[in-house]
Amino acid sequence: MKKFLAYFIPILLAFAVGALGSYLQGDALKEWYPYLIKSPATPPAIVFPIAWGILYILIGLSAGTMLAKGDMSVLRLWLFQLILNFLWSVCFFALRSPFVGLLVILALDVTVCAYIIYTMGRRPAAAWLFVPYMLWLIFATYLNGFIYINNKKPKERIAMNATYVKFSLPALSYANDALAPTMSKETVEYHYGKHFKTYIDNTNRLIEGTPYEGMGLEEIVKKSDGALFNNAAQALNHRIYFDGLTPVQKVMPKGLSERIVRDFGSVEEFNKKFAETAVGLFGSGWVWLAEDDKGKLAIVPTKDADNPLRHHLNPLMCIDVWEHAYYLDYQNRRADFVKEYMKLVDWDKAAARVKHK
Repeated sequence: MKKFLAYFIPILLAFAVGALGSYLQGDALKEWYPYLIKSPATPPAIVFPIAWGILYILIGLSAGTMLAKGDMSVLRLWLFQLILNFLWSVCFFALRSPFVGLLVILALDVTVCAYIIYTMGRRPAAAWLFVPYMLWLIFATYLNGFIYINNKKPKERIAMNATYVKFSLPALSYANDALAPTMSKETVEYHYGKHFKTYIDNTNRLIEGTPYEGMGLEEIVKKSDGALFNNAAQALNHRIYFDGLTPVQKVMPKGLSERIVRDFGSVEEFNKKFAETAVGLFGSGWVWLAEDDKGKLAIVPTKDADNPLRHHLNPLMCIDVWEHAYYLDYQNRRADFVKEYMKLVDWDKAAARVKHK
């Protein structure tokens, strides 16, 4: 029994620290991290929980290999690396500081290297179990460093959160011509580069010297009115819209599709109702897939700049049916635009915005 606990407790502790770190990442994963400039070598988001799950098992087994033989000499060093692992999540995500995160992960690199050297002379199996961890940390250090170097200048940072005073145009995760022929390069340049940018510039001008200056974009949308609301809401709406597009059509994640089936009958029925609502919305506005505070999904049409946040709903994805969104490619044929738009939806992004899981 003691031998079993020697392995089980370190594995459980590693996963507990990982789970707490993931919890602290929270809003930063939705509101901050997606808009950073990242290395082209950054793997898909799904890779990270899988990799860390495997690594936490190996980390726990390494400590267990020592403890099962009654060797407690490495326990402090093992616990110290686990604390640094947790602190990195706090610094990088909770504090949204790539610089401090880089310092912490460099300290973690040194600590893990020291652990491997120490255990290699006592129990090589414990050291080898830590090698994949060391290799992953080297890669993670590079990714962290890349983010710090490429996002440290204010003009390059995506400031649509309470961390920064000024908002800036978020970089697209795809090329301007990547959505063609469904959405042409000219439409993206005109819609994203001119309309979206104008709303951001106007928001920055209107909040200057006001209590809104230190607020995040979502908070401004919830609390403002008049010209500021119109521009801030349009900036937020366009951020969600452009972030929710992808040149590579994706399969809807199972969790989201199950909710859609639950609340609309089927994915096909949802697509039909969503398209009908978008085509039928009179004048300018938006159509959203949103969830309420109980997790129930609904198709929500809004006029002009209105956003579901104003109605205590969480927006998951949207379509822009202002004419500037489609007129260059489809003229007045909104129905054709809506049909083609559904091919560009990044359902992974929509699923990631779900709060009530």
